[in-house]
Amino acid sequence: MNLLGKFFIVSIAVAAIFMMAISMAVYTNHHNWRAEAEKLTTQLSEATNKNEQLASSYRSLESQLSAEVEASQQEVRKLESERVALISQNTTIQTDLDQLRQQQRASTAAVASTQQNNEKLTAEVEVLRAEIRENQQARDEAVATTIRTTDESHQLLGKLSMLNERHVQLAQQLGEATSLLNENGIDANDPQAAVPRVRGLVSATTRQAGVQLIEITIGSDDGLKPQQTIEIFRGDRYLGRAEILRTEPDRAVGRIIRRFQQGQIQEGDDVATKLRVG
Repeated sequence: MNLLGKFFIVSIAVAAIFMMAISMAVYTNHHNWRAEAEKLTTQLSEATNKNEQLASSYRSLESQLSAEVEASQQEVRKLESERVALISQNTTIQTDLDQLRQQQRASTAAVASTQQNNEKLTAEVEVLRAEIRENQQARDEAVATTIRTTDESHQLLGKLSMLNERHVQLAQQLGEATSLLNENGIDANDPQAAVPRVRGLVSATTRQAGVQLIEITIGSDDGLKPQQTIEIFRGDRYLGRAEILRTEPDRAVGRIIRRFQQGQIQEGDDVATKLRVG
């Protein structure tokens, strides 16, 4: 029920209450009934007219309300159609948005992969650049080495020519020296035959695998060579013989030959390449 209907019902109720009040007033006041009846008839006629006016207004308002309701329903149907269209459009947009998000994720992954590839390629390029620099440096060094080697080869060829000439001279000198030694009865193949006469001291003694080794204070600068022998003594006492194992400029190491040993050899004993007899 709309507002107009409620208003009409209230108006009727008011009129009824009003009529009831009039009836009670008539019942209460018994004097001048005709005047009161005419008065009430007039009021009833006015109320009836007003009621008809209100009913007419009600019908007019109801017709207007029906038209407005129909227009509202049409508007609702139109809005419903638009809502359905918007829902469909929203679904399409949501689908497109999901596709765009998938494409964005794929693009992000592709960008990350490309970035990793770029970083890897950058590292490889740096390695290649380092290798190129190293190869260039090695090439430059090889060129410099080749030039230096060529110069050294030329120098060595010159030295070789000089050494060949010196070899010829030494061969001649060796032949002359060999002839001279043979004339004096000296065997050039005997290592002891050309040993210079030098003396020294035992500076240290050790034992290795049951063999006694001594270190002496004379060496290659004094003419000693490996496989030569030296004599060991203390004052006038002969102690034994040792074979030279290795030499250095100012010292040498020898091994005691046990079959010649005639006493305990110790640090401070004298050594000589040859003993004087008589």
